[in-house]
Amino acid sequence: TNAAHKVPVIEQQLCAGLVAYNLLIGAQGLGFGAQWLSGWAAYDRKVADLLGLESNEQVIAFVSIGTPTGLTPELRRPQLENVLAEWTP
Repeated sequence: TNAAHKVPVIEQQLCAGLVAYNLLIGAQGLGFGAQWLSGWAAYDRKVADLLGLESNEQVIAFVSIGTPTGLTPELRRPQLENVLAEWTP
C-alpha cells in the first residue's frame, strides 16, 4: 500500500511547506542568506514537467541560498493602527 494515499493531500502540502521553511531558517541560522520564492513558476505545469514532476506532484517552494554581500534593506511597513483592529463578537 502506498503510504502517500493514507495522508491527506493538505497534510502532505503543509509538511512540504514546513520542510522548505526549516531549510530557510536553517540556512539563515548558519549565516547564509536565504529566500523563499514561489511566483508563477511554482504553479506552471511546464516548469513542473521540466523538473520531472508527476501529474499529481507540485512545487511547494523555491528556496534560494547564498552568501550575503550586504545588509538586508529594511522594508517599509504599514502603521500598526492602519492594519490592526479589535475583534468583538
